[in-house]
Amino acid sequence: MTLTLTAVTEQDRVWIPEYTFKEGVTGLLVDMKRAASVMHQLEKSIYVHQVQDGHYPHLTVQETISYYTKLAENNWSIPEVLKTFDLTTDAKIQVKKLSETKRNTLALIKPYCALSNWILIEEPFHRIELEGRYVIEQILKGIERQGKSILLLSTNLEDLLPVTEQIYRLDERGIHKLEFKDETATQNEEPAQFKVNKIQVKHQDKTLLFNPPEVDYIESIDGTVYINVAGVAYTSPLTLTELEVRLQPYGFYRCHRSYIVNLQKVRELVSWTKNSYSIKLDVEKTTLVPLSRAKLSPLKELLGIS
Repeated sequence: MTLTLTAVTEQDRVWIPEYTFKEGVTGLLVDMKRAASVMHQLEKSIYVHQVQDGHYPHLTVQETISYYTKLAENNWSIPEVLKTFDLTTDAKIQVKKLSETKRNTLALIKPYCALSNWILIEEPFHRIELEGRYVIEQILKGIERQGKSILLLSTNLEDLLPVTEQIYRLDERGIHKLEFKDETATQNEEPAQFKVNKIQVKHQDKTLLFNPPEVDYIESIDGTVYINVAGVAYTSPLTLTELEVRLQPYGFYRCHRSYIVNLQKVRELVSWTKNSYSIKLDVEKTTLVPLSRAKLSPLKELLGIS
């Protein structure tokens, strides 16, 4: 069974072209706005799993898995499912007490049990620590073994490479398959068009590397640049301008001379006065980032709001 996207036109131009995906596991490298449009279009015909899909926090892990398997009328062994999700030792723990990585891993029980031939998953490795990535890969393989096809949406190429060779890019030029050269490519060949991008920070004399989607916002204070991830501010060796250039393709926006914001985290535009605005971010702690008046209209256009 194939999956077809219907063409979407915006302001007399094709925003999303008509395209048919074949069965299997397919990765779609896409910007945030187009990802939202794709999910909105497909949610009526297939199962769509978004990063903000939540849990019943007071249920235990075992109760959560049991609930969704029964809902799907599956007679799977609960211990086996716990093992697949690497949550055996956490079976009796309430969901709200799990680490963020384990909560996000458990969230995939919904597409794992979904009664649909096609499953769409947004940002499959969203806020998953390194040791949890292998588990996500195994869960995706488990979904595929059920005979389901999977469409993975991500703004990060690195999150698609480990799980499928069928990767497409959706941008202003349409949908096109990415071709990757093998290690035997000659030096005379053109370099790869896409590269993995990591954001380097300093923390307690250590160098850490973050994927762009993990970053909430960036600020410059007294000449020092801080990259904010999950409530923690890390110092950056790069300038705000350098980070703006590097992160723009990943959906980041320079909303103020001292701030860059991850547009995927924007929850609300707040108007304090005629000339004073802020951006409320959808992060664990309520965060307001200043928004320059001159940046308001371009931001609304990027977000697709009036």
